[in-house]
Amino acid sequence: MLLPRRDFIRLLSVGTAAVWAPARLRAAAGSTMSELLAQLATAEQRGVYYLQDSLKITSQDPAALKVHSSLTDPARYGRRREGWTVDAGLVGSSTWATLRDRPMLGNRSQLAQFSFRSTQAGVTPGNHGLIEMRLCRGTTAEDIPVRVRIENGAFYILSLNVDKLLAGDRAKPVVMMTPGTVYTLTVLLFQKAVYARLTGADVPAGVIELVVADRRRFIPGFPGFGLRTNPQATRGGLEIFDWRVTPVGPATNCRLGVIGDSITAGIDGEPEAESYVHLATQSLGQELVLNTGSGGSSTTLDLGRFPYEIAPFRPAIVWIEGGTNDIGTGVKAATAFQNMQRQAALITWGGRAVFSTVPPRVLPTPAHYAELTELNRLIRTSGRPIVDRYALVVDPADPRHIRADFCHTDGIHITRSGQALIAQEAARLFKSLTINL
Repeated sequence: MLLPRRDFIRLLSVGTAAVWAPARLRAAAGSTMSELLAQLATAEQRGVYYLQDSLKITSQDPAALKVHSSLTDPARYGRRREGWTVDAGLVGSSTWATLRDRPMLGNRSQLAQFSFRSTQAGVTPGNHGLIEMRLCRGTTAEDIPVRVRIENGAFYILSLNVDKLLAGDRAKPVVMMTPGTVYTLTVLLFQKAVYARLTGADVPAGVIELVVADRRRFIPGFPGFGLRTNPQATRGGLEIFDWRVTPVGPATNCRLGVIGDSITAGIDGEPEAESYVHLATQSLGQELVLNTGSGGSSTTLDLGRFPYEIAPFRPAIVWIEGGTNDIGTGVKAATAFQNMQRQAALITWGGRAVFSTVPPRVLPTPAHYAELTELNRLIRTSGRPIVDRYALVVDPADPRHIRADFCHTDGIHITRSGQALIAQEAARLFKSLTINL
């Protein structure tokens, strides 16, 4: 369903501040988070938990957190009986916590939520400081969020490394925060879009939503949160509690799930609908795409993510890619191949594993090229069905490189015309497999 591109439009109405996605995403996923979530299942609903932490000292499963704070006294912030709290009335009271010691989730297939409240006193109405949710790391100034904020009643989304506003209004409050009121921030990443929802008893009409359209891939990272109180407060603080993060996927009709790296994730800066994973998925009659390709991922990381992001949704076909970053960082072909085989062994629900060869790429030494060749040999002789991405996009005159019309300037990623060719071959293969689709 490829409709003409158009920029997202701003829609403001009573009780709702929204930046709606383009028609192509609305048609597939619905215009609100509720409509989209009705078509999705969470790994948590399937009994697979990634993060579920009350952030209280009594939490049954406290998450290991990496904490950065401008406060020198640890007694002023941290886990308490009420949740994760930062004391009010402190200049420069910002504290940020990031999950650590777990596999990083994929780039656009997760639902995160936490609740928060302010107990600050002595501040002007509504000016209770800043609460932030982060779901991505950044490597360049152009990386897209998620950095979702509620700041003195304003609700907005910023790009990750620069203060570029992507949705909402950072100067105009949309809710007059009151002490003791519980608010909930929910953020859904799916198919290269960001959906953010703020709810609470005194939120206009009960809910405010923001949407950022599917324009860039997300760079995965450990989820985190941040708090900054009002320095003028005389007592109290800010609290976050009931923090949860869970992968999401199609609730029904999951015929295809895909895991891999940034090549799998799709072309940076282009819509989801133009990636080969999207095109191949829709050729099987599956509307919602389970693409857990992650920029920078390796087969080792993919193996760690597999039980959370692929297994709960039990795809009939699991397309296992990767290897590009392994080879580029000096990982041996045998190790990368073993990781792919170990992922395939996790398919215990009757699904079928399909492998992909690694496309040509720019590499630093002849030894690296030899390992890429060896990895592709292992994949081709694995006895599993394969999509031979290498053969499809290689330059016949220079087997170390992607064909010029299929190659981005970085020498690694694949253009839309190459994406379409891979999708066509993958769809042909998938339809030939004797699987109950």
